[in-house]
Amino acid sequence: MTDSASRRVPRNVREKPAYQRLYADLRSELEEGRFADGARMPTEAELSERYGMSRQTVRRAFQDLVAEGLVYRVPGKGTFASNFLRHGHYVRSIGAIEDLQAFAGTEMELLQRIELRSEEEIARRLELPSKVVAALVLRRLYEDAPFGLTRVFLPPELGQRLAESEALPTKGPGTVIGALESFMPGSIAGANQVITAVPVPPDVAPQIEYGAGQPCLRAERTYFDAHGTPVELAVSFYNPDRYAYRLQMRRRAT
Repeated sequence: MTDSASRRVPRNVREKPAYQRLYADLRSELEEGRFADGARMPTEAELSERYGMSRQTVRRAFQDLVAEGLVYRVPGKGTFASNFLRHGHYVRSIGAIEDLQAFAGTEMELLQRIELRSEEEIARRLELPSKVVAALVLRRLYEDAPFGLTRVFLPPELGQRLAESEALPTKGPGTVIGALESFMPGSIAGANQVITAVPVPPDVAPQIEYGAGQPCLRAERTYFDAHGTPVELAVSFYNPDRYAYRLQMRRRAT
């Protein structure tokens, strides 16, 4: 980016990391229809030269676009625009545990701080010795519009450590499971997920700005550590007018 171009960029934008600025530029071009469905995107080398950024920075911006399902990669051929993008609609592409831990381009809003309470069925599923679990409620926003509400349940000791750390913002980027890893001896090794369509609960509908009783996407996800021990159970409800879930699958290597 030239000095003159840099001077025209507002200060608050310039202060963002380079990959986030590039991500925002490419996303705007996709929203504006500069790239049709299936159109080949500029290469890392081309973007690196155009913006004066390293190829590693360009690659990081592409990773966020891939995570949202806005572009997809074809090995040996390049990166291509998908047909999932429209204004106000968040697309999440899942292909690995790291994708589950990220909500690139969104913010979380803490609606209920971590508290300890008795939940016998949840405790059983988390394989806890007592009925006590740590619970919190958060809302997920995209372009300042809420599209999902999640109830999170944790083992009490992990919940207390998370609360004491203040690692979760009242409002801002991040995920609970991403914050939890810093308190764990190992990393998140796997997750089980069940997705169903259900009538949106009456208490959830206004929080995601969706009609009560209308069908919504319900995702229930349990995360495990390397020993197979559950470390988080999350139950989410999504407004289907604002959220799409894209699963990437590859043929098993022979």
